[in-house]
Amino acid sequence: MGRGVSKRHVRGAEAESLIEMVLQRAPGELRQARQAVRAAIAGEGMGASDAVTVAAVVNELVSAARECRVASPLALTIATHGRLTSVRVRCDRDVDVSDEPFGLRERLLAGLTFAFGRRGRPDGSVDLWAEIVTS
Repeated sequence: MGRGVSKRHVRGAEAESLIEMVLQRAPGELRQARQAVRAAIAGEGMGASDAVTVAAVVNELVSAARECRVASPLALTIATHGRLTSVRVRCDRDVDVSDEPFGLRERLLAGLTFAFGRRGRPDGSVDLWAEIVTS
């Protein structure tokens, strides 16, 4: 995982808080990502249960990208907007959230988030995204 965790506080129409990190493919990547996300979110004053939820969503989105054989670094962005937390994982190629045949990932994400999905970008990269209602 990339060591640099960038945090910015922005007021106005933009995110109130923005956390950015780069996740390098490595053994223990998911565990390290969950720990880094929980630590960064705790520093923003978010409650412990919300931090665990955001870390679980990050875990599922990163897992989806890695299961689609994305070996390049992943750009992770977590932005808070009042009671809404947006999570984005940028992948350098086409990926999907589905984990057929059982759809466990989709059911888990549906229970943890307000909405989730994938968004193609003009450069061929794809963002996996999720919106989480936090307290």
